Amino acid sequence: MTVRRTLVFALACVLFTGLFSALSQSQPAAAAESPDDVAAQTLADRYSPVVRLQKLGTRCDSGEQFQPTDVNAVLGDQQVALRGPWRPPDLVRTQPEGTDLGRGYPGHFLDFPGDPLRPGCDYAEWSARINSTHPATVYAHVVADPAYPGQLSLEYWFFYIFNDYNNTHEGDWESVQLVFDAPTPAAALTTNPTAIGFSQHGGAERARWGDSKLEIVDGTHPVVYPAAGSHANKYGQRLYLGRGSEGLGCDDTTRPATELRPDVAYVPMDRADYLKQYPWLAFEGRWGERQRSFFDGPTGPNQKTSWLHPIQDAEATWRDDSTTVPAGKVLGPSGTGVFCTAVGTGSNLLRETLDRIWLLGLLLAALVVLIWFAASRTRWSDAAPLPARRRRAWGQSVVSALRLFRQRPGLFGGFAAAFVVLGLATLLLADLQAARRDSPTDLGAPTENATGLWASILALAITVLTAATYVALLAAVTSTLDRLDRDVPVTAAFTWHDVRSRARPLAAVAVRYFVIIAVLTIIVATIPLAIYYAAGRAFAIPAVMAEQVSASTALKRSRLLVKGRWWRTAGPLAIIVGLGLSVGPIAGIILLLATDLRPTLINVVSSLLFALAMPLVAAAVVYLYFDRSTTQAESPGSGDLPEPDRTYSRQGRP
Repeated sequence: MTVRRTLVFALACVLFTGLFSALSQSQPAAAAESPDDVAAQTLADRYSPVVRLQKLGTRCDSGEQFQPTDVNAVLGDQQVALRGPWRPPDLVRTQPEGTDLGRGYPGHFLDFPGDPLRPGCDYAEWSARINSTHPATVYAHVVADPAYPGQLSLEYWFFYIFNDYNNTHEGDWESVQLVFDAPTPAAALTTNPTAIGFSQHGGAERARWGDSKLEIVDGTHPVVYPAAGSHANKYGQRLYLGRGSEGLGCDDTTRPATELRPDVAYVPMDRADYLKQYPWLAFEGRWGERQRSFFDGPTGPNQKTSWLHPIQDAEATWRDDSTTVPAGKVLGPSGTGVFCTAVGTGSNLLRETLDRIWLLGLLLAALVVLIWFAASRTRWSDAAPLPARRRRAWGQSVVSALRLFRQRPGLFGGFAAAFVVLGLATLLLADLQAARRDSPTDLGAPTENATGLWASILALAITVLTAATYVALLAAVTSTLDRLDRDVPVTAAFTWHDVRSRARPLAAVAVRYFVIIAVLTIIVATIPLAIYYAAGRAFAIPAVMAEQVSASTALKRSRLLVKGRWWRTAGPLAIIVGLGLSVGPIAGIILLLATDLRPTLINVVSSLLFALAMPLVAAAVVYLYFDRSTTQAESPGSGDLPEPDRTYSRQGRP
């Protein structure tokens, strides 16, 4: 009897325990299966984005090395630490879990393996390791805005472990947000979104559902192009120029190579429910190492305005378009191209010296001293433009060129006009390139078809045209100064006749000069030889015109003029040519930062300034040539140099 009672009691305990366990496990499921959440999850699956990542770089510091990451791949990892807000930051916990972050921890931050100021390959290798066992993931959350009761927001949040952009930093949260004219998720399932916003640095860009710039797959899945490194979400394959809320720099989406359909991790609508499933959404700290300025790690989605007030945030921060960098190569360095390079270079310099302010101060001081030294080691006064054949300091060469331009604006204006015509030709070639790839004719926004044989041929043609025009300009300015020196008539017709009569040796010098430099610059180790050769033969074109010698003799003549004075020649040439090349881009950068002008127009302005500067540069180079030739003639042992073979009459006709 006792045994029977014991068995009955044991069986009752088992049944009771099983029933209690089943009831306790069913409670969260019941909460997660609320009608609104069921409809919201269906909505999240229906509109989940298609992500087209950029081409993986061949090195860890190029291309795209990161993908949308499952937060669970980071939390609990032995290389992650939670640190406090004190200085130096104290270690709070290693391998923090989601439940640890659920305590809030305002002012704290997660510390990932690596140094964001000198990332090297650490983050790329860590990302590859943790993502190899976790699928790409996006977190979907549906939220109603109290200020807009008739609308609903569906947000997708992407987490990347590193922002490999100008402002390198650990952690990166980006989002895609859809807006519905519907009060509930169930109602949203019966209609289409009215608008969509892609996060981009400090702002976002909107599109109407069905806009031509928005790609949609299978009727409901928007296509997003994360920019390489920065992960700013873009609508197309372009090179985007950032100012203000668009970020500072250039975002590249021109080479999409990997298409992902991340797993959708649905975040319940109610705070209590989503904190049970994702306790890390209560974290009030930063998802990345604390650093100065914009190298700091970001806060999480729950700390963004759009988390609780998505429609209000959209109305306040979304803009209608983004600025694209014109792809068509214009005459001279473009303002936008130099802007992209300058921002990247400047941010790298700042990043490398941020924790070594003394080094940044030392570099700036060295630059100031160098400019002061170069300016003080020359003379600027007594710079009469004529006679051309006399000894001058390089500062006097610059001033003489300016005064000559002022005295003969018509003639030098004609020289500048030749470059303007060339600039128009390059714009036409750019439009042809844009038309060939069926893209908008805004000087072409580059796409994946912007490279290839046709683009390479166009780029080569523009480069050859620019070089040929500069050679002709340098020859024309030399002829002009030579005629003025000999007091014979100077007109545009005479000048261009002189250039045409010396076309063969000019072409031979140009081909040898530019081909040798191009070959030497292909290999990094021989770049110093290219620089040495470029300065040593810089006076070959003036020698062809002023001394009427062959191409080979002109190259030899230039080498002899520079021999023993290479540094004194290369320095002034670098300053003069550098000033001429930089005036357009500097003006372009100022216009980019201070105005809302279209980049196309800004590049045209840069090109026009380049066209005006080149005749001045050519005149200054010719004055340097006459200084060297005069100095050489006055020095002993110059009798073995070739004599000029002039064929001009006193009236200036050949």
